[in-house]
Amino acid sequence: MPAPVALPHIDTERCTACGRCVAACPPKVLWLQAQGPRGWGPKQAELHDPSHCTGCAQCAVVCPFDVIRMVRSTPPR
Repeated sequence: MPAPVALPHIDTERCTACGRCVAACPPKVLWLQAQGPRGWGPKQAELHDPSHCTGCAQCAVVCPFDVIRMVRSTPPR
């Protein structure tokens, strides 16, 4: 599978962990990550598997707080 042209970058300071991006992600590579030990504490969206991201940008489209932007990745040479 070819690498995506752009990957989602999440502004973790502004993320409210609403989960819309996680629900909209077709390859299911986003999740809500707890900041504390054992799943406790505030959560934030996180790209946990960049190698399987398709770069579709659905996460950025559905984010109501505009905290996800697609960042162009440099292809390996």
